[in-house]
Amino acid sequence: MVARFSGAGLGLMAFTITTAMGLFAHNPVEVTLSRSIFALFLFCIVGAVLGGVAQRIIAEHQRERQAEISNRYRSDSVAMDGDVHTDEEFGGAEESVSV
Repeated sequence: MVARFSGAGLGLMAFTITTAMGLFAHNPVEVTLSRSIFALFLFCIVGAVLGGVAQRIIAEHQRERQAEISNRYRSDSVAMDGDVHTDEEFGGAEESVSV
């Protein structure tokens, strides 16, 4: 989804800029439109590639973060699931937690 939006955005931006600059330079309509269409396709491809790279980076970061959260949750749940013993069993009056 990100790749499609970035490709479309960059393509439209390139088309607009190329058309405006061609009109500003008083180029013939055929030359201006042919350059604009070429820029549209070129930057659409460039934007799609850059969007795909950005999407992969975000997905990779999300997987790493999810794994980090899962590992932290597992280590916390293991620590909380430890046996609770009283020190009275061992001659004391306080509670101790054995992990």
